[in-house]
Amino acid sequence: MKLSLDELRSKASRFKNRIRRRNLREFLASISIVLVFGWSLWRTPALVERIADALIIAGAIYYAWHLWNRGTPKSLPADLGRTDSLQFYRGELERQRDLLRSAWLWAIGPLVPGLALFFAYGIATAPPAKRLPLMAFGAVSAAFLAFVARLNRRAARRLDRRLAELSNELAPQS
Repeated sequence: MKLSLDELRSKASRFKNRIRRRNLREFLASISIVLVFGWSLWRTPALVERIADALIIAGAIYYAWHLWNRGTPKSLPADLGRTDSLQFYRGELERQRDLLRSAWLWAIGPLVPGLALFFAYGIATAPPAKRLPLMAFGAVSAAFLAFVARLNRRAARRLDRRLAELSNELAPQS
């Protein structure tokens, strides 16, 4: 079944809105990270902890910057015909899929050095009774990052399925 131009515009608009909501949610998460670790950076006298906080803040800022530059959805130009609109929509799906596939590199990876230093220093300097809970929190944090990576891979696979469906739309009619 071939999509009409109006259906295609509607799908592209819904996709753009979904990406905008995702980006807003991620920007708010980045701001939260900057605020929490900024407060910690400001209040702690320990140099290693301050370095860890600064690395985490830098990772969150890089994440938000990368998402802004590579993940901001583009608007479907109003003057495109069906074929050009379809190609534009396909390009947007591919761009977002590729972004999600590489999320471990630009979203998760930049946070790891600061978090690793934060937990390693905390565990090394904590009283013995507090080490186990801190190790557990570190493990939960690592599991959360792995979960986020898995969610991104799953979302990329969903976009792959949408792209496969669009292949029929781009096939020449016989």
